[in-house]
Amino acid sequence: GSTSSAGSGTAKTDYSTRKSMWTKLAKKEDIWDDEADDELEEINVSWKEVITGVWETFEMSCLEKMYVMRAHPMILVASVIVFAILCTISVLTVLDLARLEEASRRDEAQDLAVETGNWFSDRLDQAILPLFTLAQFIQQLDIFKTMPEQIGEANTTGALPFKPPKPGTNIYTHRNVTGSVCEDQELTTRFNDIARQIKRDAGMERVLVNLQLAPRAVVCMLYPMINSEDFDPPLVMDNSGAHGHDLLSDPARVFIAEATVPKSTVVTAGPLTLKQCSDCPATVRQAFIARLAINALTDEQIITVNDIPYQKWGFVVALINWGELIERSDIYERFRLKDMEFKLTRTDTIEDNVFGGFTEKVVTLAESEGFDLEEDEVVATDLDTTNNMWKMEVGYTDGFVPSWKAGGIAAAVILSFIMSLLFLLILVENRTHHDMLREMLPLKAIKKIRKGKTVVERYNVATVFFLDIVGYTTMSSGMSAIQVMKTLNEFFSEVDKIADKHKVAKIQTIGDAYMVTGGVPDRCLGPEGATKVALFALDTVALVETFRTAEGAQLFIRCGINSGPLVAGVVGTKRPQYTVFGDTVNAAARMESTSETMRIQCSDLTYRLLRDSQTHVFDIEERGGIEVKGKGHMHTWFINSAKIATSPLSIAPGDALIGPDDDRTNPRTGSSSTGNGTKENDFSLYDDIDAHDGPNNYDDDELLREDDSSVEPEGDTFDDTVLNQNDETPVTNPSSQ
Repeated sequence: GSTSSAGSGTAKTDYSTRKSMWTKLAKKEDIWDDEADDELEEINVSWKEVITGVWETFEMSCLEKMYVMRAHPMILVASVIVFAILCTISVLTVLDLARLEEASRRDEAQDLAVETGNWFSDRLDQAILPLFTLAQFIQQLDIFKTMPEQIGEANTTGALPFKPPKPGTNIYTHRNVTGSVCEDQELTTRFNDIARQIKRDAGMERVLVNLQLAPRAVVCMLYPMINSEDFDPPLVMDNSGAHGHDLLSDPARVFIAEATVPKSTVVTAGPLTLKQCSDCPATVRQAFIARLAINALTDEQIITVNDIPYQKWGFVVALINWGELIERSDIYERFRLKDMEFKLTRTDTIEDNVFGGFTEKVVTLAESEGFDLEEDEVVATDLDTTNNMWKMEVGYTDGFVPSWKAGGIAAAVILSFIMSLLFLLILVENRTHHDMLREMLPLKAIKKIRKGKTVVERYNVATVFFLDIVGYTTMSSGMSAIQVMKTLNEFFSEVDKIADKHKVAKIQTIGDAYMVTGGVPDRCLGPEGATKVALFALDTVALVETFRTAEGAQLFIRCGINSGPLVAGVVGTKRPQYTVFGDTVNAAARMESTSETMRIQCSDLTYRLLRDSQTHVFDIEERGGIEVKGKGHMHTWFINSAKIATSPLSIAPGDALIGPDDDRTNPRTGSSSTGNGTKENDFSLYDDIDAHDGPNNYDDDELLREDDSSVEPEGDTFDDTVLNQNDETPVTNPSSQ
């Protein structure tokens, strides 16, 4: 227990001999050696138990966060909005990057196609250039001038006759040039010399494989007749089968020949299978055929095409080895290294001998192995070849759409989800922290602290409640510290729920004492605040009647309530605490210490406020006058019960409530009430207390007026009061005696 001595100005307390419950617990040597307590045992834990513990912790954390989100649904809404924004931005970014990459790949494919086409065009131009040189020789040398007349127009008198057609056909394609001008030794020697020199000067070995003269469109002279110099042994190109070939009479070649006659430029066809070398290997028999028409050297030299006469001598022809061009272009390796596929095609216009007219036939010149790209997966480019009939289709093996597009979108969504989840967790943690602060401090106090201001407010009327557990020191003497803390935590947790129910503010817990306020920090009328506190007190007493500790022991409490002016504020910066100051607080503590077990004692002013409650009728028992340490003689009351008022009293602002000297019939009970209070209670409540005043907030540079007796603490303050844990009256700090 605690002891105190009182005298005229010399009262002192011997703190060296005080032994509260907590002092006794601290000095016990065995309170921390409770081997039965799992929290203090050293045990060997298996990995399974560790994992289970981690999972349970995680599960509990998730449940806590879900609870916060249910309590604050805007957190989830904000997180969903953030996810939608992040997801939209990130997905659009990925799509834009993919679009740029796709455009870049298309451009690269287009450039490679054009580059390849230009290469083939340049090589073909270089290969056909000798035709113009050869044509110049024919036009300048008289020895070749009359060759068309000596061959003659097909199926006319004096013309070279046709050879018999091949077995099984009736198509005449070759003239019989044996012993004709085409075998003239002088002409043949002269042509061979000219052609040899032109071929050598062209610098197109293995590409330009044959030069021909075709007066009146009949192949008459060829160099070389047997070509072994442009092929690796034992391969040779035998051109003798083309000797005497009438190009305007062969249905397979007539279209190309007729197309060449009117033109003044080179006309190419191919790669085609050569008539003269149908049995040769593929590398020999496939060739491009380039023809250049030579203008007539005499008036009689006329070639008729589709009934239109053209003054033409005939053709000069060049055979170009397509296989060698492909090999030199390195086209297959070039596209393979870039993970591309290609297809080089040529469109031929072919005369339909059965139904008439012309049809187009697409011929594949070269393509990547296994080319199977769809139309939307390639870029097509018309190549600038001699007759502009070539097309190059190029595409990537995996398409133009970047392979990372789908993964990028998925990653963007996942990353957005993770960022939104982190944002959600931050909001939840912030809200949890904020809610925790709200439990400790009022919202307006938090705002001021964040601004670095001092938090202090004056309340003209408020109600303060104290409770203390009676005999808990004796009861807990045989309990460990852990058991003591568990019991207090279980009990006060239930009391906290009652405080939430009645919307009273828990100020602090000191040991086994509990303090709440009504009208602080949330302002309200005096009767309303007193009503909340009284109802809270009654429910708390009801709780204690049924509450049992883990050991089965019953608790008993002592309660006290007082009302009046006070000052509230936040003390400290490291661990700020919201507390209240003033004589009202001290008197409330005295009401508790002088109360009786399981009873609620209140001051006269609280009684007046409860009597004027608009919502409840309280059964209040008069205790009478008692001597209160530090306060002198006080008139007190016991609150026994309450019931809901059937006809609430309406009080307008400024109306005086019933005073202690008023003989006024209670409008709810019909009885009169007369007070016996002392002089300090001899006033109408609203004479000095304006419950409608707004909050008086003070910043760092504001001070309370020293002459404001309504807020100036008198006598002991709550901070100087040490609650007795041994069921005796509070012992005050010596400095305040």
